[in-house]
Amino acid sequence: MIPMTPSDPSNKRAHGTWIRWVILSLLMCAATVALISQTEKQEREIAIAVTFDNLADNLLLMDAPRHSVRLLVSDTASALQAIDTNQTFCRVDLSGLGEGTHTLTVRPANIGLPKGVALQALLTPSLTIRLETVSQKTVGVIAVLEGHPAPGFAVVAVSLQPNRILLKGTATMLAGIDTVKTRPINLEDASDSFKKEVPLNLPEAIAVDPPLRIVVAHVEVKERIITRVLENMPVSVKGTAAGLKIHPETITLTVKGPEAIVNTIETDPAFAVTVDIGDLPTGNHSLKAAINLPVRTTLVRISPERFSVTIIK
Repeated sequence: MIPMTPSDPSNKRAHGTWIRWVILSLLMCAATVALISQTEKQEREIAIAVTFDNLADNLLLMDAPRHSVRLLVSDTASALQAIDTNQTFCRVDLSGLGEGTHTLTVRPANIGLPKGVALQALLTPSLTIRLETVSQKTVGVIAVLEGHPAPGFAVVAVSLQPNRILLKGTATMLAGIDTVKTRPINLEDASDSFKKEVPLNLPEAIAVDPPLRIVVAHVEVKERIITRVLENMPVSVKGTAAGLKIHPETITLTVKGPEAIVNTIETDPAFAVTVDIGDLPTGNHSLKAAINLPVRTTLVRISPERFSVTIIK
């Protein structure tokens, strides 16, 4: 049997210290590599929109929103990732250009970049633009409505401010445009008049004066007032008698008022048609009916106006 030799604690400590130094060295190398990658100059392609300056008042730049230039720029990786498009620009001067198609050279002087970002190459060396003479036309604005007001309510008037606008575009763009519609105005469940700003339903290529491309809509909503004929409404008798006869036993009423009230008048507790016989003696009597209507309704017509009542002992 071979005797076991106890391990030396100092060897264990030395071994652990060596492992820690190796791990620390690896971490420092990784951090150094990451730092170098972030601070080392790199290249990247970016695209920026073009702004055109000094366009003649009588000319229109066609397809202006589509123009952009591509650039090759360089900086540190972190700086390239943080490029703010609000700090980049490409401005092209259109001074002296007339109607027609033009090819414009893009130069480094046209480009603006954030501090520290260097322009390496213009990947879009030129731009081709088309200028056309501006035509103008004044047209009316039409409100487009969608949805339905609350039950018993109706739209009685819609006004727009402004109700006429000036359009600017090419003759081809404006051909056939006699009116401009708004985007839909939602009326769903409306029970009160309201005012709101509404965009115009118009292609972006057509310029508008005023330039905000919106109008203010004033929508007047009121309760719908209707007139309804109630036929064969039963007539009740107020008072008591040993025996009586009433002729006719029903009445026809014409009632006017808010639609929601008039259409449910039969179930309204306030509605009643009665003939009051009070303390009348026996015999024949000609009596008028008492008609109680709900609030905000009016009686337009009644038939018959009088009833024949016979009281029998």
